[in-house]
Formats: sequence, C-alpha cells, structure tokens
Amino acid sequence: MQRDIGFAIRRIYDAVDDVDALRDVLSGLCERIGGENGMLGVLMKAPGSLPSPFLFRLDPAVMQTLNARHLNNVWRRHMVTLPVESPAASDSFVSLDEVRRTDLYGEILEPWGIAHGAFFVIDDTPKFHVLMNIFRSTARGPFTSTELEASQELLPHLRRAMQLRFLLERNREQEKLALETLDQLTAGVLIVDSDAHVLFANMAAQEIAAARDVLVLNNGTVKPRQREQSDVFRRLVGSAIAGGSGGSLLLSAPSHRLPVSALVTPLVGTLAVSLAAPGRRGSAAVFLSDPERHAVTSTEHLQALYKLSPTEARVAWLIARSASIGGAAKALGLAPETVRTHLKHIYAKTGVNRQSALAHLLATATVTRIP
Repeated sequence: MQRDIGFAIRRIYDAVDDVDALRDVLSGLCERIGGENGMLGVLMKAPGSLPSPFLFRLDPAVMQTLNARHLNNVWRRHMVTLPVESPAASDSFVSLDEVRRTDLYGEILEPWGIAHGAFFVIDDTPKFHVLMNIFRSTARGPFTSTELEASQELLPHLRRAMQLRFLLERNREQEKLALETLDQLTAGVLIVDSDAHVLFANMAAQEIAAARDVLVLNNGTVKPRQREQSDVFRRLVGSAIAGGSGGSLLLSAPSHRLPVSALVTPLVGTLAVSLAAPGRRGSAAVFLSDPERHAVTSTEHLQALYKLSPTEARVAWLIARSASIGGAAKALGLAPETVRTHLKHIYAKTGVNRQSALAHLLATATVTRIP
C-alpha cells in the first residue's frame, strides 16, 4: 500500500507539466475509492471561459451539455460549499430520488449510468474553484466514508500540484504575450547563441532574413550576406555572450538599398543560459533597424496618427531624414514650392515647426507596426 501511495504521489507531481499524468491521477483516484468515471476541472466564480476539464471514461460531449444547460445543477450547488480537501458523498446532501427528478439526471446522469458521486474541492481561489467529481452507478451504491477517507492522503499533494500547474500555465501565457508583443515592433529582434543559432526571431527579423539581401538564415543559423561582415558579427555575438558589451555594425547589401543597422547586446541571468542549447555558453540579443522598411511603416503611422495625406507623409519622412526642400522635391518629382506647402500643412497637423522636432516625432511614432 505504501508503495502504491508513493507512486501515486509521484504521478500527481508529474501532472504539473504532463496532461497524460493528470488523466492517470484521475483514473487512479477513481480506482482507489471505487469510482467508475470522473472529471477534474475549474469552475469560474465570475463570467469567463472555462478551461477544458480532464475526463476519465466520459465523453467530452457530456461537458458541452453540462456547461450549456446544467452548470447550476443540484449537485454543484452543494459541492462548491464544501471545505477544501474535505470530500463528501452526493447522497449526504441530496437523495438519489431527488436527483432523478431533475433534467440533469435525464440528460446526463442516466445515459451515462451515473447515480452517485464523490465530490472534492481541490482548491478555492478568489477567481475559481478546482473541483473533482468521481461517479458510479446504482449497482455500486453510495460512496462510503471509508472510501472517501482513502483519498485523503493524496488530496494535499493534488492541491499543490494543481497550484503549480496553474502557475506554470500563467508563466507560459505571460511568455507568449511577451513574444507576441515583440512581433509588433518595427525593429527586428533576434536571440542567438554562441554559434549564431537563432533561438527566437520576431516578425520584423523574419521578414528581413526572408529578403536575403543583408542577412542569410541557413539551417537555423544567421549570418550577414556580405562575407567580410560575418566575422565581425560572430565576434560581436561572442563578446556579448562572454560578458562584454557587444557592439554594432552596418549590414550592407549588394543592391543599392540602404544598409540595416545591427546592435548586438548581451542577455544576462538565468534566462540567457536557459535559452541556449546544451553545451553552449549563453545567448545574445540582436536588434535590427531597416530604414527602408521603417520608411513604409513611418508614413503609414503618420497618416493614421496625424491625418496626413500620403504625399504629406512622404514629405514628412524625407524632411525628417535630413533631406532639404530641394532634395525632397526631386525625390518626389514635385516642385519645391509644392513641398513647402505640404510642409506647412504637416507642421500645422503635427504641432511642430522645426525639422529636428519632426524627426523626433517620427522616431517616437513608429515603434510598432500598424495593426
């Protein structure tokens, strides 16, 4: 028996990060107290989506009907009042005859041969209950106090395991949110290890690499397209991972497009080590700024933020890039006087009246992509 308890406890803690283990725990508890099927899930205290429950010998369609029509059923109303880790038999608070008179019995319990339940409040938080239900048929009769006591040794471990599981899921959601946020940046973000193997690339970095004009990504390893820049890039990455300051370089292209600036910076702490593959020392961040992609995003932002016309947005970008009135006119194929008129409209709409202020406005307005 003690060996069985030890195995059950280990399996409970396996369930912190293993869905199959959680189903094994549920089936093991069913077997331990003489149940035939069961479920383990979350009941929200306020309106919100319900996480999918873990089922043992029950069809998921049962949960759809339960949530749609019987969420506030006679069993659940009593169950949520139970103290944490204090199981109770359904027959201790409502008779089977009374249950048979409900729609719950006709639509869910009877088709599944369920007549008696053992109910457990695994945890009770300000936002939700963690509940476990174990069922059996009329032939097996009500759950006894002896059977319920057989679960008591495992319930504290199950509660802690579920708390750890929710904490892990919350951390994963936060990590996912952080990565999705990086995808909204106009700057490219790469995280690489000591061999320049890409551990993460946001959307902007993927687009820069996909163009293959300044960066090349082969077999998950990134390097500048120009061979003479590759050694400099690797040295900067190595320096950042070794504890140095990293550095920056311009990634030029064979075409006439503007170069992309790359800033390599160290990542410190346990995160840097955990991201790196086994046997590699750590990781570094690479920030990529592509002025040509930035120009497209900048003009889109200016149009959206300050109600500029497409031509006004292009004039604003060129002037902010230190172009003269004449230079902007030539680039756009406009008369200098026309550019001056557009510039007056731009200053009126943005509230600035100097080229330097316009450049600052442009830089701060284009951190993220247009949705």
